[in-house]
Amino acid sequence: MSARIAKVLSVSLIAAATLAACTPAAPAPTAAPAATTAPAAPAGKPKLTVWLSKSFTPEADAAQKDIVMKWADAKGVDVTLVQELSTVLVPQFNAAIETKTLPDVLVWPSADWMPRLYSLGLLEDVSDIIAKMNTQGGGLLEKPVKAVTINGKQWAVPTYGATEVFYVRKDILDAKGLQPPKTWADIMTISEKVNNPGKTWAWGVQIGTPSYDSEIATLSMLASYGASPYGEDGKTPNLNNDGTRAVLKMLKEAWDKGYIPKDAVTWDDAGNNKAYLTESAAIVQNTGSIIAAMRKDNPDLLKRSAITPLPEGPKGRVLVQYVYGMMIPKGGKNLALAKDLLSTYVSAENQKKVVEAAGTNYMPFYKDLQKLPMWDDEYNKTLIGQLPDVVAIGYPGPTTLWALESWRTHMMAELVNKVLVENVPIDTAIKETEDKLNKIYKQFNP
Repeated sequence: MSARIAKVLSVSLIAAATLAACTPAAPAPTAAPAATTAPAAPAGKPKLTVWLSKSFTPEADAAQKDIVMKWADAKGVDVTLVQELSTVLVPQFNAAIETKTLPDVLVWPSADWMPRLYSLGLLEDVSDIIAKMNTQGGGLLEKPVKAVTINGKQWAVPTYGATEVFYVRKDILDAKGLQPPKTWADIMTISEKVNNPGKTWAWGVQIGTPSYDSEIATLSMLASYGASPYGEDGKTPNLNNDGTRAVLKMLKEAWDKGYIPKDAVTWDDAGNNKAYLTESAAIVQNTGSIIAAMRKDNPDLLKRSAITPLPEGPKGRVLVQYVYGMMIPKGGKNLALAKDLLSTYVSAENQKKVVEAAGTNYMPFYKDLQKLPMWDDEYNKTLIGQLPDVVAIGYPGPTTLWALESWRTHMMAELVNKVLVENVPIDTAIKETEDKLNKIYKQFNP
């Protein structure tokens, strides 16, 4: 997949996803990030420290900063604002945990920050802020909230995410009298009729072991069949079922019949982008980055393409993606002010300002903000239309360190490659993978 704001994260759901690729944050310099401080305050003025992440949209960064500093002026609070790329914040985050100097309000720009702080008992319950958010802007989508809900309470505030779509060579399908796939099973029917190995393979599915996009693609497919590496309790695997077998059987058949390019198992996160843009694959799954690339460099290919929602499985359409937001660490001296600031920052009114400044790089979880005129463009409409189907890593349970470690170590890509390339029987591959999942769980829950 390609760059998202946080590739953010783009999630990685944030600033470097902030919708960019799915690769974990790279090592970064350990120099302290620059801070913006409100004008010198009289003695006794309350103080807060706030960390925000920079994206690749300066206008959105400025809008976020403006919200915080205006609140500080209105409330008479001395705010120290740190706003940096997530790669700069990561080493500072680690150091702050060790030195017990976490900020009062903290961005969630990397997938593991929320579950890590929760596991250390360093997060405040923000259920009251979530409840307030649900009274404005049409309320929040439920699935992102579920990702931050543990034991019935919310420990972070999800604000935005990323989506993906299917890119389909409409001209090739039209020549065969075919429609874009509505279900995963449709892909097999289409592939049989349009596959042209050596020129344009039918299905550029992301299955490369070096790719985090492979994890996302496989997790989404599994979830639409009712399967997942993780159970709803966030503790037990959920792979040993007919849904997993159906997905692996379909991928194996597509591989053996030559519908998938043979080098797909070596693709990195840019692999399927390149395959579609060079017209060597008729169908791929990706973020809006391919739309941007075609608009800039190959408008003719864009005209010959259909941009469609992901296909559905027996359990509907599910899109595993990155979720981003904000948190309040424990230990702050001004919890009431921290909650007031965060509540103001994530209000529908202020999030609208950020969304309009960021453009399509910031897909809001407020339902009404998904109806803004900016989403009326035919391609943007398809992108934002996927947001209600977005779930976080860990689905159908919460996002946990266990789930993120299996994602980080490419366990789903490894499972697929066992079946496709090594010809390991499906049931054997599932058992071996579940055994590894259980070992990882014990590492984080001794």
